Amino acid sequence: MIVVRKVYRKAFVTPTHHVEQHWRDYENSVSSALEKGLVSEYQPKYNNARAVYRERKKCVDEIDWNLVVVPPSSSIKAIYFIYFIFLYFLY
Repeated sequence: MIVVRKVYRKAFVTPTHHVEQHWRDYENSVSSALEKGLVSEYQPKYNNARAVYRERKKCVDEIDWNLVVVPPSSSIKAIYFIYFIFLYFLY
């Protein structure tokens, strides 16, 4: 059971798609007073991971994945595409 909790702790501090679900599952599995103290210790890390995920999601949602790869041009759409791809790989 200790190994499962260690995996949960790594899962909800990593900004992924299901970070909220991992946190809820971890909170529901906590039973002892010591573990409840650890929940309050990991709460800021979870909030940070959730904020980073939401920020990344905004950047990824702006990318038009159906664009054909062509040499860059000076059109606004191409410039935005390059900018958001850069942000995506920056994270």
